[in-house]
Amino acid sequence: RARPRPMATRVAFAAGPGAGVSSCLRVPRLRGVGPCRGRPSRVVADGPAESDVAAEETNTTTEPAEVETLDAFAMRVCVRVGRGEKEALKIVHTLRANWFETAVDVASLTVEQLVGMGVPARFGQAMSDLARSDADAARVASFDADATTTSSDSSRVSSSTSSQKARHDGWIGGALPGPDARLERPTTGRSAMVGRDWGDSKATGLALADVRVSRRKRLPPYALIACEVPSSLKLELEKMQRDVTTRRVGGGRAPVRLQTAENYEQVARGLMGWLVRVKRGGWDGVTAVQGTGTGSPLVSPTCAPPEGLSLWDAIPNDTAEGATLAIEYLQWLCEARGIASSTEAFQLRSLIAIAKYVHGDGGGNGGGLEKPVVMELVRVQRSVSVTSKRDVKSADESAKWLDWPDYLSLVERLRVECAPLTVQGDQRSDTDVACAVQRYLLFAILASVPDRQRTLRELKLGKTLVCETFDEAVDVEEDVSSSSSSSQMSFAKRRTWMVRHAPEDYKTGSAYGARPDLVLDDRLYPALEQWLFGTDFVFAKSETRENGFDVETAGYSDWGHRAVLLPQHEFVFSRPNGSPWTVSELSRAFSMTSLRITGRKTNPHLVRDMVVTHVRAEGLASDAELEALAMYMGHSVAMQKGTYDRRTTSQKVAPAVGLMSQINKRAGTKKE
Repeated sequence: RARPRPMATRVAFAAGPGAGVSSCLRVPRLRGVGPCRGRPSRVVADGPAESDVAAEETNTTTEPAEVETLDAFAMRVCVRVGRGEKEALKIVHTLRANWFETAVDVASLTVEQLVGMGVPARFGQAMSDLARSDADAARVASFDADATTTSSDSSRVSSSTSSQKARHDGWIGGALPGPDARLERPTTGRSAMVGRDWGDSKATGLALADVRVSRRKRLPPYALIACEVPSSLKLELEKMQRDVTTRRVGGGRAPVRLQTAENYEQVARGLMGWLVRVKRGGWDGVTAVQGTGTGSPLVSPTCAPPEGLSLWDAIPNDTAEGATLAIEYLQWLCEARGIASSTEAFQLRSLIAIAKYVHGDGGGNGGGLEKPVVMELVRVQRSVSVTSKRDVKSADESAKWLDWPDYLSLVERLRVECAPLTVQGDQRSDTDVACAVQRYLLFAILASVPDRQRTLRELKLGKTLVCETFDEAVDVEEDVSSSSSSSQMSFAKRRTWMVRHAPEDYKTGSAYGARPDLVLDDRLYPALEQWLFGTDFVFAKSETRENGFDVETAGYSDWGHRAVLLPQHEFVFSRPNGSPWTVSELSRAFSMTSLRITGRKTNPHLVRDMVVTHVRAEGLASDAELEALAMYMGHSVAMQKGTYDRRTTSQKVAPAVGLMSQINKRAGTKKE
């Protein structure tokens, strides 16, 4: 695509309907803007340029780096927020009036200090983002330069070194391992099981599926499976799902999501399975039955007539007594199966919806709320919600928990596992590499945007996964050979990947509305673009392709890692068999991956708890920043404090102990 060059423009538009182009902004050259060789190179795709690497290899002496001028730094920041030379000059004048002469001095200031001097707060925020981007680019450039200089014979040593860097520095990110990179160790098979090192000798040789984090023992299933559901109940469940997910005349509440309707069906199968196997069949629901394969008794015509089973059998009338069997089922779950209060609350929410559907107006969306059978279940729900807050978790949290630095090291380890060669140097299959890249992206996206796993499952290119491009002002030397080299302002194409949610795209959308854009960390851009657009895709070279390549409006490529899995849907991520991810399958894949590497069975939702706990425990954010983090993650500050902060009571009050010591010390000083 031809792009106008005479006037510098900042282009920002989403991939999809309604996309547009922002107004053009002329960015003239500032006076006194000189070369900035001391500033780290800005790496956005596969690492530093080859010329830069060659220069590092050939130069044996280093010249003193020239510090970036304050004018150039202010211009870069202003361009980033859509401002021009006039605003940049005003800010430079203010900074110099306060005796700040270099960009290094200004970069060390906080937003509050800048505002106190009369500098706009938005400039301070953009300055912090720019400084962080430069630091990240320098780290990626350093890592990729080291990887480039190693030979193919020492690829295994290079991989081990990068792993040590990851453990020390956390998530390095950047380009995926090159064509000669090998795996450090096997990731599947018996050799991977034996070679596992979790710091526990008992774990050696143990299958991942046999590692348990729950204190409850495994029990036989009791719910009706698909082949056991009679045709009458099957039609009833299908009609319930259809009615609660669509708008109807006279309906009460808005339709629920398909996933919520599937939860209703799951609870309904459990209720009917209990009615058939336990209430009518006499099974205790705990003792395994031999010879059935699953351990639960088979459904027979004597205890469940094939064409006579209905939801009306479990909730027979709309009086308060109609909830008797449902409440008895809940009591059995608590006493015999030992479910947690949170699971009991989940069961109750679904049972209330089922009762509304059976004895309401047929929609389950609000009709029947006043019926006594529904009100009786609501009364039980209120008592359960109170006890669930004091409930002791059945799972061993220490078996799932990762400190945030350990999680970032795990992300980097998964990036290294994207190597195309096995430990022996054999070529891995395309499917194996594609699955490795997908695992890395799933973990890396949550490291960048700690959102719910629904975001990963329902991510769609051009709808919820959006790319915006813009032209960023950079300094280039005009004549390197001349003794008096001058510089000029040039523009480089940059891009930003983000997750964009409408109210219907996330759980709490009805309460918080449209979310702010969730910007992804640029360290995962190369892997994401190779997953979507092709294994040889490089953003910096995309404009040189024949007929151009518009990354903002491009669709899925037939040459990317994603295409290897032959997906049968429009979501970004896919199961290895080509079907969309389900809640249970994605959670299991996530937990198994974490367990294999760290010995901790972490799940996607726990990542939100880990980052909030880390931020609060380390005191890394102010109250305003914590409030912004809560809004960014789509929940309230109260939810952040009460649910996601997993610090113990002693950890939470530890700062108060030191504070009391300081208060007493100051009081004694004043008295003297």
